[in-house]
Amino acid sequence: MTDRFEITRMFAAPRVRLWDAWTKPEEMTAWLGPKGVKTDVLHFDLRPGGYLHSRVEAPDGSVSWARTTYLEIDPPNRIVWRQGWADEAAEIVAPPFPMPWPSQMLATIVFAEVDGGTRVTVIWTPVDPTDEQRVSFNQMAPSMTGGWAGMFDQLDAFLGAEGEGTP
Repeated sequence: MTDRFEITRMFAAPRVRLWDAWTKPEEMTAWLGPKGVKTDVLHFDLRPGGYLHSRVEAPDGSVSWARTTYLEIDPPNRIVWRQGWADEAAEIVAPPFPMPWPSQMLATIVFAEVDGGTRVTVIWTPVDPTDEQRVSFNQMAPSMTGGWAGMFDQLDAFLGAEGEGTP
């Protein structure tokens, strides 16, 4: 087992533009989250030790919260954070899934200029998983691929809509 999930996507936008989309709360709410959900940024402090607290509303009306604690900020090259599910007060809680799932993930996001565009690479690794959580994490790679691909589609649409004058 690898305990590592990685996905890469090319975007037809400059690296600094992708950086902004990942680091400005008003832009993140336009694309961040699974398709069909509404994400609201409640707290945002982009610095090592700072955090993002968000509210996520699913199409069925159910609500959950997430907390991302920033570990490294290297504009416009790389962001590293620890993320997990949270409560309304931004305290980390157990994931709301029926299967065993790590309570926190380490995420590394790398932005690289390539051929007039930007390659974004997301790397996820579970933080201190139990054996059951590790197995579940590795088995869920296809689902994580689908989830990130959907978010990347939304990000691509958001960036494309900007060119049409509709953010």
